[in-house]
Amino acid sequence: MKKARHFVAAGEAARRLGVTPVTIQRWADQGVIAAERTAGGHRRIPVAEVSRLLTSSRAAKSGEVADWVATLMTADADRIHAALAEARMRAQNWATIADEVAAAVNEIGRSWEDGDCAGFEEQMASEALRRAAIRCVAGVPRPPAAPAALLLTVENDRHTLGLSLAELVFAERGWRTLWVGEGPPRSELEAMVDALKPDLVAASASLFFATPELRPYQRTLVRLAITRGFPLLLGGAAPWAESGEGHRLPSFCKLDLWLESAR
Repeated sequence: MKKARHFVAAGEAARRLGVTPVTIQRWADQGVIAAERTAGGHRRIPVAEVSRLLTSSRAAKSGEVADWVATLMTADADRIHAALAEARMRAQNWATIADEVAAAVNEIGRSWEDGDCAGFEEQMASEALRRAAIRCVAGVPRPPAAPAALLLTVENDRHTLGLSLAELVFAERGWRTLWVGEGPPRSELEAMVDALKPDLVAASASLFFATPELRPYQRTLVRLAITRGFPLLLGGAAPWAESGEGHRLPSFCKLDLWLESAR
């Protein structure tokens, strides 16, 4: 008996691989991934093909992370900027690069926790990356009437590097950014939103922020999102509350997909 082959739809293959459905279509046209068509003309992707690409992607990512760690640890903003620009030429979007770099930043953080690098080395690497990312954002053209995304961390959270990487994704999708950055007090959120009138608010919180500090801040943001009528995006590794209280986006590729679907 012939063994049955298992398939998934192109959209599901895209979700598992962390790419857009358009990318799956292009890969199928280029022969990068095998695909069959249903009688209705829809692409179906063998599960084995998805597994093959996931395996090769993880192997490649391990090497990419090591390369980014080495580049970031130079703490040379010019060199990091050149590496980012070169990476953008080979990648499909800034979101892919941002996820690679974020993995390297996390690896450097683990090295600091393990005592393999000094705190000042980690801080210098982060600052050089932040300055390089600002230069990259400045080089992305956006229309004069671009919608505005307000970027901030939760109160007292000084970890703004994720916002710098997110800003690249927003810029590439045609958004301008209102950079608030390091956590404004919860008591000022309403006045801030009313003054700046953003089309979207993106808040980030690092893993170091405990739930008791996070929940009231999130509830205030959710209330403002509802009453002022803007989408609320939540990033970072903190344990945000679920149950539909904002759009939880755990990666920059997820952010990019959300922005694409929101156009």
